[in-house]
Amino acid sequence: MGTEEHPRWLVALLIVAIGVYAWEAAGLRPFTVGEEVMVALPALLVFAGACWPRRETETPRAIRSSRGSRLVWLALVGLAFAWELFAYFSSPREQHPTLSVIADEVMSVHPGRALLFLAWLALGGLLITRRRVLPR
Repeated sequence: MGTEEHPRWLVALLIVAIGVYAWEAAGLRPFTVGEEVMVALPALLVFAGACWPRRETETPRAIRSSRGSRLVWLALVGLAFAWELFAYFSSPREQHPTLSVIADEVMSVHPGRALLFLAWLALGGLLITRRRVLPR
């Protein structure tokens, strides 16, 4: 029927609402009060959700950091750093864009800004749902 806790229609409605929110936020002019409010509201919700401890009665998700996962993250950061250095010192710049140039290109259009805003919201959602369980 639905997920364990919520019916499917409620989950679908939440996904649509988040998509509309991201689309509207991406349509505002940068560095305006309206845009800053649209960015600050989810940030405050994530902060509050991440700081609110769960009780042990809730089903915890075990988050364990293994050596392998640390090596993967280290390799990804190293790869991004190497890309940036290579692109920064290569010529011509049009053929070797840095990550910031690629991000600027994506964010120069409304759908690109909306997709990046959705990715930012998803990251915030992960911060809330994968938080540590505190003892009572």
